[in-house]
Amino acid sequence: MPASDATNNLDQIGFLLGRAYYSYIGLLQRWLDDAELADDLKPGMGRLLFALFREDNHSITDVADELRVAKSTMTGMVARMRDAGLVRVESDDTDGRACRLCLTPQGRKLEPKCRKLADAMESLLGSNLSRTELEAFRRSLQIVMQTIAGELSKDEGNGPKTGGGDSRSKKRVRQ
Repeated sequence: MPASDATNNLDQIGFLLGRAYYSYIGLLQRWLDDAELADDLKPGMGRLLFALFREDNHSITDVADELRVAKSTMTGMVARMRDAGLVRVESDDTDGRACRLCLTPQGRKLEPKCRKLADAMESLLGSNLSRTELEAFRRSLQIVMQTIAGELSKDEGNGPKTGGGDSRSKKRVRQ
């Protein structure tokens, strides 16, 4: 649907993404509660946890790059997971400036339940799509995420293309 066809309704991609995100977070929170994981995990922790399930003892910078998140986002995520007792931060023996992330025994213990929940969520989210539709949907989401990431990587002071940028962003850049 061309952008002009969607401007007067809530079917614009941005609105749909937002609604899908908040619906997903609500469902995930319910499932975390049902799986008795809610005391340990909060939505948003999964991608870091799964990166460490796959390969533990990674530098924070490498994990941030792999997950395509800003280092400031990573700092907050690591702090929450450290406070929950899921990860520990250690100094890097070869680079004194770098820190490494390691799962704690408590974090590692959650892996089977987390994998089961993730598989069930993947199954549900794709349940009304054919294999071809699912592959196309994944590709489309990746393209949208790349578009957003590209826009975020531009100079903050430029503001939106519609003009009249965000004065708060400009103030941050000047500080």
